[in-house]
Order: sequence, then structure tokens, then C-alpha cells
Amino acid sequence: MRWAATIVWLLPLFAAMAQPVVPGYERLMRDTPAELAAAGEVLVNELNCVACHQANKDSRFKFTTAPILFTQHNPPDADWLHHWLKNPHHLKLGTRMPDLMHSMGELEQGLRIAELGHFLATMSPKQVADTAQPGDAKAGKKLYETIGCAQCHAPDAKDNGKDIPLGALAQKYSRGNLVKFLRDPLHSRPAGRMPRFPMTEKEATDLAEFLRARQPKAPLKPFVVKGFSTEQLAARGAGLFVKLRCANCHATGKPFKPPFLWAATSLTKLKLQTETGCLTLKKRPGKGVPFFEFSAEQAKAIIAALRAKPRKETPRTQAHRRMSQLNCTACHTRDGLGQPEAARDRFFLTTGNDLGDEGRLPPLLTGVGAKLTEAALQKVLRGQGGVRPYMTTRMPDFGEAHATMLPKLLADADARANVKPTPRHGNENKVGRNQYGRELMGVKGLSCIACHQLGGRRSLGIQSMDLAHASGRLRPEWFRDYLINPTAFRPGTRMPSFWPEGKAVSKIFGGNTPRQIDSLWVYLNELDQTRLPEGLEKKGGFELKPAKRPIVFRTFMEGAGTHAIAVGFPAGVHAAFDAEAVGWALAWRGKFLDAESTWDNRFTPLAKPLGTNVIKLPPSPAVAVYQDGKPWPKGGLQFRGYRLAKDGTPTFLYRHGKTEITDTLTARGKGLRRRMEFYGGEGELAVRLAIGENFRTKEVGVWITDQQLTIIAPTARVRSIGKQSELLAPVKLKANGKTILEVELQW
Repeated sequence: MRWAATIVWLLPLFAAMAQPVVPGYERLMRDTPAELAAAGEVLVNELNCVACHQANKDSRFKFTTAPILFTQHNPPDADWLHHWLKNPHHLKLGTRMPDLMHSMGELEQGLRIAELGHFLATMSPKQVADTAQPGDAKAGKKLYETIGCAQCHAPDAKDNGKDIPLGALAQKYSRGNLVKFLRDPLHSRPAGRMPRFPMTEKEATDLAEFLRARQPKAPLKPFVVKGFSTEQLAARGAGLFVKLRCANCHATGKPFKPPFLWAATSLTKLKLQTETGCLTLKKRPGKGVPFFEFSAEQAKAIIAALRAKPRKETPRTQAHRRMSQLNCTACHTRDGLGQPEAARDRFFLTTGNDLGDEGRLPPLLTGVGAKLTEAALQKVLRGQGGVRPYMTTRMPDFGEAHATMLPKLLADADARANVKPTPRHGNENKVGRNQYGRELMGVKGLSCIACHQLGGRRSLGIQSMDLAHASGRLRPEWFRDYLINPTAFRPGTRMPSFWPEGKAVSKIFGGNTPRQIDSLWVYLNELDQTRLPEGLEKKGGFELKPAKRPIVFRTFMEGAGTHAIAVGFPAGVHAAFDAEAVGWALAWRGKFLDAESTWDNRFTPLAKPLGTNVIKLPPSPAVAVYQDGKPWPKGGLQFRGYRLAKDGTPTFLYRHGKTEITDTLTARGKGLRRRMEFYGGEGELAVRLAIGENFRTKEVGVWITDQQLTIIAPTARVRSIGKQSELLAPVKLKANGKTILEVELQW
């Protein structure tokens, strides 16, 4: 059947050249053949050439995810969509989206656009009434300039063919949809090239108002297609969607998923020229060829990249490729990758005016993989855990894929050779000492608190970065080497060295440089369970309050002895371990401990639980080999310290003969769960769980003591010794294996 159509166009063809804008390409030097080829690689990747051309295992060239078509955050305006398909370079000067219909005659082009537009409309979520209230455009302009928008986009927010274009936002988005997009662009653009900036609903509304007002909505009259119904056009558009291979770049978010179709010659077999094909510099390439409107320099760079021999990929080249894609050097400086433009320096602001450039410029990325742990880098890339609240530029969220991949690449790329390791993972105190770290931190030591905040408390002078963040973010070796020579890691820093050329200026801890620095590291790691340095501490503020992770606190304690180790859980359930007799001695709920007697009175009087519902557990040792009719043995256990899990939960370590034992308490509701593991040895041991005059039981494995402590221990049994009863759990040892005992305590 022959179709006839009448098309009415209300926008003229856009005649100006508008080459695609790719920041990673723009920021790279292109003076040498190698530099030109490297810049071309960025273009090949960012323009997603491998969506049509096979790379033939050339690892330099990767697929890049294009925006999803469509989601509730970016449902298209029908008129905007039709004009976008006709000439994307008109609506968004510098877009990476090629013109796929440039070679068609006017009537055919109009019909195909109508078909594809109607089909895409069937994939779009249903539009809802826009109830968003107008924002404050003036406040939005200030946000645009200060939080980071003006580093990637034009400072005046007008598309200029050089900065990442914004396009006709007022025509594409309603006010409410633009607010949704600004608050979560990763929802529809998972590649992370438009990251998610942390902002409130009010801030997003103000920013949306400014962005829409910068280019007032001009009327885009619809295309008028006569002779076809909407259903007919949509049906034909589905076939065109497949034919044009739209799904080679875009996901749809719908069950409809056409096959991936290779459309062109592989990259290694291309006839590299600028007369035909994608690289043409003519106004229009051949039929069926995407039109990118490359500049001569861009075409030259792509040809150089495709002619270059594949090189072995290294963590550095992979990391830099990804960072170029994300335009990291729009805000940060990294050797070998680039730095922010000097002309935009004025947009980096700070609320801490006494901090100078260190308070307003985003930190250097040179060596960042050796500075931050991989876990910390992952949080940073997800826009979490900001430590510079005085800096107005905000670190955005680049999405899970980048946050998972980049930290490992950066750690490998920035690894320093022959770096002497420092003690870690619970062994820090073997070198450093908390008490000396506190002394060094205070006003009679190095007076770190004169400039740095600590645990949310203001410093005595300028309000520089809170040192409480250090132990959770920094690698200890970097911390040590930075303190010795700060300017080697951050040129121009005002941070002095108190260990010039590695020699300590303070006599604390014998003037031993490694021990002093390790003591500072120990102190910062144990900050939540120790006293503030002199100069910050206020009399009477000694209550220990577990907030985000458990507190492990050594003290003299009533009911737990002179070798007590108290453990406070954020859930408000706590316990104390007697490290001399080796076993758990107390459990309670509510408040944890007051450390005043420990810190100021040399452990006198003995510390007491601050909470209520205190339960006394059986006298230690916790584990023994016993004989029927004879009292529970004394001694027999060798305490071997404790180790901390990532969340701060301690596991106590001790030994009975050849058997290694681990003993861990965790909060469970209003009670505790105890897990013990036994490694090696032969025969049978027993764990004494409770003592009392009698034990009541309502069901198998559930025991209730005189103190109304309920113990859930399926394998336990009661034995009587005189007037006293003991609840024991037998443990059959495995010479070459592990035995596990789990018990719950509720009261």
C-alpha cells in the first residue's frame, strides 16, 4: 500500500555547524601524535562509536550507556521530541546525539519523524498534572554558580558550543519534571556524565526556575501529518526504531527490547577519511550515516586514534579514561589529566574565609588512590560523607558503577613503591599509645586543635577539617608521610611539619617520630572512647555514648575487676568482659559508662554501669573441663586480646590448651547474642552460661534464671553442685575443624 502525507514544518533547517562537545577531549593536549590519538580515543568512547562499529577486542574502546528512553523523570514533550528528532543540533548546540534523518527529503523526513515520535510516545510514562510551584530564579542562579554547575556548563548558562550544552530545557521539561531530573539525573542517565548533586527540594525548585528562565519557552508548533491515524504511525515507528538501531545506544525501560544490530564496518577495517561516512566534513554525509557535525580537528583526532596501535591497558590509563568521561578536572587537579580552567576560579567559594584556597578549592586528585581507602573513595564517588562543609562546591554522586570500578583502579594506579607499612587492624597500640596521641593533639603538645575541629567540636582558631574523619578515610601510611612533609602532597598548604626531615620537634614519647605519629593515629581511631585533648575538654563531660559504632573501653570496674573491658552498643545494650579471669561479667541496658574515674581519678572509685537492669554473669573462667560432682575449675584460660570488625564490634580471643576460642557479643533487640567458635583440640569443653539456686524452663532449650535472665541455648543442661545449680553448654571439639556455639540472652 502506498502512503501519502502532507507535512507542515514550522522551524527552518539549522545551518550553523555545531560540533559535539566532549569535555574530556577539550581538556587534553593535542600537540603531539600521541596526544592527538589519546584525545581521539576519548571521542570514540564518548560518542559511543562501538554501538555501531565493532572494536575487535581493542580494549581502548568501550561502550557508553546513553540516556534511558523514557522514565517518570524525563517524559518527553511531544512537540519537543519531534523537533529533536528533526535536528538535535538545533535544540542543543553541541549535543553528542547525531542527526539520523538528515539525508531524507522534507516529506519523507517529516513522515519518519512523526512515525518515530508517535512510537516513542507509547513508551513514555503517562504525563501527570504539573503541580510544582515556581522557585526563586535569583537563588537558583547563585546555586548554579556555586555548587558546581558552572564548572561543566557555561558560566552564563547559555549554550556556546564549548561547554556541555543544557539545551532547550523549558521546552523539554515541565517545571516539576525538571525538579525531578535535577534531584536524581542518574535515574534516567545511569552513565553518570550528569551526576546527582545533593540538594533539597527547595534548591532544586530554585535551580529549575533559573534554568527554565534562561531560555524562555518558545512555541514549538506540532508537526501536522495527514492521512494516518496515531496507531498507524506508532506501528510504523516501531519498525523504524529497530531499523535506525536506536536500541544500540538507548535502553527503553520497557519490555520492548529490539535486538542489538551491528550497523557498520568494524573499527579496524574502516577507510579512514573525511569525505564519506561519519567523519565527513561535508554538510551532509551519505544516506543512512549518522551526522555528528565533527570539526576538522575532531575528525583528525579520531582518525589518529583508530590508526594508533592498541596499547596495553594499565590501571592509570583506565582510571584516566573514566575520569575524563566524568570531567573530574572541571573541579579537581590531577597530574597527567588536567586542572580546572583559571577563568572559572571565581566560582569556587567558601564559607570559611579564614581558610584561604584550602577552604574553597576542591582537593587535589594527584595520588588520591594512595591517600584514601577504597571504601572511602567509594563513598566519595557516591556523594556521601562530605568532610569539607565550608566548601560551597558540592561533590556529586556519579552512580554505583563508577563508585565500584574507580577506587580499585585509582588504588592500583597511585600505589607507592617501597612504602613502610604501619601497624593496623587492632595492632596500632603495639607502637603508638592513645595517651601520647591525646597529649600531642592538645595545647601543651602540637596544638592540632588550634586549627582543626575534632569530633564536631570547634577548634580554638580557624575551623579547618575535622580530624575525626581521618581514621575512617585515610590510609595510615599516607597519614604518616603527609605529617612529615605536607607540602610534598599538597603544594602551597598552610599545614606545617612538626617532623621536618623526619625529626620530631616535640619531646613527647621520647621525641620518637614514628611513635608520635602512630600515637596520633591510635588516638583518632579511639576518639569515641577516650577523653578530649587538653584545651577542648570540659569538666564533667565524661559520659561515653555509643552512637554509630560500639565503644570498647578498658577500665577498673565494679563487678568486672581491674582488667575490665566494657563494650557499649548503639542499641543501648552493654556488657563487660573480665580479661583477667577471662569471661563476661556483666550485662545491662540504658546508658553506658562515665569515664571520669578512669581518666581523672586513676580508676578510683571503680566505674559502675550507668544504665539499669544490670545482670551479673557467672564468675569466670567462662570455659573449662569439669568433672561431675566437683566445683567449676579456676583458671585454665589464656587471654589473647581482641580484634575489631569493620563495624567496631570486638571479638575476644582466648585459649584453652590447644583450643583457640573466639567470643563475640552483638546486640539483638533488648538483649544480646553470643557466638563462640572453637578451633582445634580434642575431647569436650563446657561453657558456663549462668549460676543460680534453680532454673525454670517453659520449653526445650529456654532457661530462666533467678535474675529473670532468659537464656536460649538448645544444647545446654543444668547440673547441681551443693545448693547451687549451673547452666552448662557442652562443646565437642574437632581436631581439624571448628565448633560453633550460639546463645541468646534476654532480660
